[in-house]
Amino acid sequence: MIRRSLIITGLLLALAVPLSASQFIDMPFDQVAREAQYVVRGNVEQTWSAWDDAHEVIFTYATVRVNRHFAEAGPRTIVIREVGGTVDGYTMEAIGFPAIRAGEDVVLMLSRWEDSSDYRIHAFNQGKYLVRNRGGVEVLIADPVKQGEERLSGRERGVRVQSDESEIGLTIAEFASMVDDARTAGAAGHVRHQQ
Repeated sequence: MIRRSLIITGLLLALAVPLSASQFIDMPFDQVAREAQYVVRGNVEQTWSAWDDAHEVIFTYATVRVNRHFAEAGPRTIVIREVGGTVDGYTMEAIGFPAIRAGEDVVLMLSRWEDSSDYRIHAFNQGKYLVRNRGGVEVLIADPVKQGEERLSGRERGVRVQSDESEIGLTIAEFASMVDDARTAGAAGHVRHQQ
């Protein structure tokens, strides 16, 4: 079977998937944490890809078993959807979008897609962290893998991304405190704005 690759350019992506232009810009942590509907820690149990109803865009879906909610409580299982994936030998990569891999231990900031009730990783890879063990302490690091990066950097498929072992990361407690601070400040600002 011949494997065909499609790369979604910014223009095609803007036409196919309605997104706010501000989401392509790095946002402050506080803003990402405030805007996310849920901030969760969990395990990616399974992934699958499928075409959209119009057979124009491939999406990857993932079932996340939630172990912990930061801030607001929510469901114990969440299905997320991200642009990109492989179906019937066709691969669609959305450059810069997060890659979702079964078996990952993750912390995710999630929001709903504008056009549905499905969840997505908020602010692209800014809303995704991998959980790693550093000397018996669980820390969070930014996911170093994004869709399409090997094409942009000239690396060939199969070349390993630099190991994340040297990245120090935030402890879970530090992250939880930052989320709480961001949400508290956001709520206080919202109350002041309404007065």
